[in-house]
Formats: sequence, C-alpha cells, structure tokens
Amino acid sequence: MSWKCGTCGVEHIDIPICFGFEAPWRRMVTEADCVGRVEMNADTCVVDNTAFFIRGHIELPILGKDEPLAFSVWSSLSEESFIHMCQRWESPDRGDDPPYFGWLSTDIGIYRTDAHLKLSVQSQKPGFTPLFTVEPSDHRLATDQRQGISVERWHEVVHFFLHAKNMCGA
Repeated sequence: MSWKCGTCGVEHIDIPICFGFEAPWRRMVTEADCVGRVEMNADTCVVDNTAFFIRGHIELPILGKDEPLAFSVWSSLSEESFIHMCQRWESPDRGDDPPYFGWLSTDIGIYRTDAHLKLSVQSQKPGFTPLFTVEPSDHRLATDQRQGISVERWHEVVHFFLHAKNMCGA
C-alpha cells in the first residue's frame, strides 16, 4: 500500500510497523573513546564492563490489524541478569525463563520516554527478539501497549518518526 505524506508530499511504499533505535552507549562514551570501552553486537551492548543493555521490542497492538507496531529499543539489565540471559541465549527453552527486570534506556520521542521506565524483559525462543512490557500503568506508552492503538494513532507515530529522522526529506 502506498501513501503520500501530507507534510512533505513524498510518496511512500509501505507504512512502517517497526522503528529501531541506536544502543545507548553514545550517551555514555564519546565516539573517540568507544574502542576498548564498548562491546556491542546487534542484540547486546556493554559499556566499561559496568553498564549492560539488551535489545528488545515494545509492541503496540494496532486495532484491526494483524501485526503490531514495534519499537526496537534497549533495556538496561543488572550484571547478573545480563550474564544469565547471555548464557541462555541459544537455549531452545529460553522463552520459558521468568522475566528479567530492566529499565528502558531508549528515548522514544513521541512518548517522552527520556526518563527511565520500568520494564519486564521476557526472553523468547532463539531467533526471536525479547519482548519488553512497560510497567508504569499510567504512562501513555504502557496504556497504548496494553489497550492497543488506533490506525490513526499508528499513522501519527509513523509521521512523527519519518519526519523526526528526516526520512521524508522534509
């Protein structure tokens, strides 16, 4: 399905259902100091062997749609939880592990999540990204995750991120 942005006039092929964010190390370490201080892959990030992060998805059901809107974001974990999760990473039954406690470490601009939000971090079977559940029940992100969002809200979110990242050329 294609659509034309009412702000920039650019025609887009599909409406995105996932937005990814960089690992939080840039807030802690300069680019010049990255080597030797940051260990990172697509799913984990460790800074100075003292700050531990895991990538996962916050999924928001889109009412009337089969697929959710997903934010691919980062959560901090305790060192103990991080080590346990990494040790279990390839285990076929890791999705049965109890959830880990984490703190959202990504600012999802439209949701004003620059302050840490409590997360429940649930592993899934190998090959699937962990799922994050936002704990504060009164935060808009938690409400949208629990109750779902309208198609109109989905379009608002997409519009925000496409223009915030200057992806439309606006």
